[in-house]
Amino acid sequence: MNINPSASLASQGSPSLSHFEAAAHDSEAVYISVSGQSMQVLGTGTTPGGRNVSWVAPDIDTTRLFTEALAHSYGQGITQTIVRELGLEPSPGKPLSSRAVAQALDMAQTSSQALSGVDFATRLDHSASARGAGFLTACRAQTIDPASLSTQRRQEIDAAMQLRFEQASAQGQSPVTAETAQTWLRELLQQG
Repeated sequence: MNINPSASLASQGSPSLSHFEAAAHDSEAVYISVSGQSMQVLGTGTTPGGRNVSWVAPDIDTTRLFTEALAHSYGQGITQTIVRELGLEPSPGKPLSSRAVAQALDMAQTSSQALSGVDFATRLDHSASARGAGFLTACRAQTIDPASLSTQRRQEIDAAMQLRFEQASAQGQSPVTAETAQTWLRELLQQG
């Protein structure tokens, strides 16, 4: 089974998770093959007569390309855990089972949602607008009266904190610890 995306995969660097997911949905295993200058996600299956068929390129490491796509979407932290748990070792020329793709995607989505929940609680605790306990602690550490900060300044602090949480998540550094959030808040409070 060939998947022919509208844009050449070579221009994108590597296949995306959606390419792997589609190939895994339609076949038992996923392979990568190089056709000219563009990569294509291929699959294996069985003919109506019961004969096994497969499309394979001997030197392409499908597993490595899959884990790179996973890391691009979910970050290194989540990906490293999934690689370890599922034993996704580099395997040039060998297929990646559709089951492993489905398990990895499920684990990544579940982990991402769980980590987002932890970060949400930390963000709320350190919210200047909500006057969370972490925010009040940071103010005391900087000898700042929280009431002296305008509504606009508290909103600016929350916006800056949100950006830092998003950057941490994108870099696979989620969940953010309370200590890290405290450090960020203190820096922002020092900036005036």
